[in-house]
Amino acid sequence: MIIVKGIKIKTKKKMFNLFETLISAKYEFKDGDILVLSSKFVSMSEGSIVDLRKIRPSSKAKNLAKNYQMNPSFVEVVIRESDVIFGGLPGFLLTIKNGILAPNAGIDKSNIPSNYVICLPIDPFISAENLRMEFLIRSGIKVGIVISDSRLMPTRIGTTGVAIGCSGIEPVEDQRGKKDLFGHIMKFTLKATADALATIGTFVMGESNEAVPLVVIRGSNISFTDRKLCWKDFAIDYQTDLYFRGIQNFAIK
Repeated sequence: MIIVKGIKIKTKKKMFNLFETLISAKYEFKDGDILVLSSKFVSMSEGSIVDLRKIRPSSKAKNLAKNYQMNPSFVEVVIRESDVIFGGLPGFLLTIKNGILAPNAGIDKSNIPSNYVICLPIDPFISAENLRMEFLIRSGIKVGIVISDSRLMPTRIGTTGVAIGCSGIEPVEDQRGKKDLFGHIMKFTLKATADALATIGTFVMGESNEAVPLVVIRGSNISFTDRKLCWKDFAIDYQTDLYFRGIQNFAIK
């Protein structure tokens, strides 16, 4: 049986030690637990906060800001954080960051003081790996770590969760070669395990003032691994993506 538990933690407003903060939550972590953490919570622990008043926008940022009715300093941060910018609409730039399609490179303005924004962790895979190793070395507990972020899905209303980093678990389960209920061999199916866990976590965390940055998933029977992971383990280049290939003639490069 799978057990899902949201852990409330007092809101943080500056850098803090992530492992010690989780341990101080007084929850009894066990071997095999999957810890799903809010990307914003991880970013805050690392100090990935930007004061827009200290940003000098480039000419490119000014032009994009004018075209899409945005703050030029904010646009400058989006440019710095993005791998690719395709275009946008008023208030948003459509970007790719670490293999994930995201408005404004995942930069967030909510639950943070005015004039500040919070970026995604610099390298969420390193963040996840370091936290996993701290649990193993300091507490003797083998856990899996998933860092989740909320995302809008094309053509869908509302947000869901996506994994932007993980450690200790296989992020994708290859089901090709298996048979379905009718004996047909599956040729293309890959199960997005990390994203599914991130969605569970995001649902429990909420999107406003819940103060639940950590969700523990127990009894999931997930495949564990010690191999180092990166975004290419559960994302593909946008140029080979099914949706992008279908609309590539409309993309702004």
